[in-house]
Parts: sequence; structure tokens; C-alpha cells
Amino acid sequence: MKLKLTSCLLTIAVSFLSVAAFGQERVDYLDPQLNLVKDSLTSKFIRKVSSVNDSVHNVTINYRTGELMMTGSYKDKGLQLENGDFKYFYANGVVESEGKYRNGYKVGTWKRWSYDGSTKPDRLYADENFKKTNRTTGSAKFPGGMAALQKMVDDSLLYPVEARERGIEGTVYVTFLIDASGDVRQPEVTDGVHYLLDDEALRFVSTMPTWTPATRNGLPVESSFIMPVTFSLMRKGAAE
Repeated sequence: MKLKLTSCLLTIAVSFLSVAAFGQERVDYLDPQLNLVKDSLTSKFIRKVSSVNDSVHNVTINYRTGELMMTGSYKDKGLQLENGDFKYFYANGVVESEGKYRNGYKVGTWKRWSYDGSTKPDRLYADENFKKTNRTTGSAKFPGGMAALQKMVDDSLLYPVEARERGIEGTVYVTFLIDASGDVRQPEVTDGVHYLLDDEALRFVSTMPTWTPATRNGLPVESSFIMPVTFSLMRKGAAE
């Protein structure tokens, strides 16, 4: 009888330890490109990972200032395979997009919104098992190339009147993602000059048209960019 009781208690103890291990929450500090950094003071985002089991790892990412940026779930501990419902937010709290991933790929209908909260057309993704090929990796491209991007800067970037009158100039660095559909997502000022210039640079990047997305193994993938937007009192503005 004692032996059976001891075995029962041991089983309970092992089960408890297993639940405790998966229930722990991990906190990561990330740079603007979502790479790990050690110093929380230099981070742009804070990621919390809660592992339910080996194949369910719930993740939330917040801006370091506290605003929510993303919620979702991954199948792997290394957070490479998105799986389940995901939701992304702009820094102003407006929902940017929401939809479902399966095994690392977007599937079904994805709802989308602009920075000001206005709706954008839905994106539809095939719900199937994708097969990788041996094709090489390619980077995202602006429609028409860099000359077309420069023309858009010259035509569309506005120099705020108050900034011009106060003699404010400089280069604003904006980080953004080009998703697998070529859409510009999550534009963020990572190195600003003044809120007048920062806001205009952010507005400009948010209005860019659909790019040709990057590819990996023959499939479109998400990629990140840092775009310097220069405001000079000698000219209207330029992206270098």
C-alpha cells in the first residue's frame, strides 16, 4: 500500500512540474526589426511568450511605450511558424490587420485598415499546403524601381509649413514591413527629428502603393525596410 501511495504522489509531482514549465511566461526585448536585444532601454518592442504546450506558444508584442502591436500564436518554440488567429495594431491603437495563419502562411480572409481607421480591401489567401522549391531569395521592389519612388517623394512628400517657418530640417528614419502581398505595414519612426517632420514622414510611407514582395524558396514572404526621408529647406524633400 505504501509503495502504491508513493507512486501516486510522484506522478502528481511530475505532472505539476510539467504544467509549471509550460505555464511560465518569457519576456524578450526587440529592436525595430524584431531582432532580440539584451538591453531593454534600447528596445523598440517587448514580446511576451506563454507556452501552453510544445506546439502552442501564445505571443503578444507591445511597443516599449505600452501600446499593443501584435497578438498571435506559434507552433514552434523558435517562433518561426505562425499558426492561428493574428491581429496587428498601429502605434496609435488602430487595428492594422487581422486574420489567420496556418503553418507559417496566411490563409483565408484578412481584414485590413488604414492608419486613420478607414477600411482597406480584404486580402484573400489560398488555404492549402504550400510546397517549397529550390528558387532563390529575392528582395521586395517598389513598383517602377527607385526612380519611381524618388518621383513619388518629390510629388507627394509635403514640407510642413510650421516646420519650414521655424527652420526645422533633417532626416527621419521610418521602419516598415512589406508583407507577402506587397502591402506596407507597421510604419514606425525609429529615428525622428521633430514631431512635425516625423508625422509627415509617417503619413508619406503609409500612402505608398503595393510593392512586389520579397520571395524565399519561390514563395512571397514578409520583409522589413528602413527608409530615410530627408527634409531640406533647400528643396521640398527626398528619400535617399
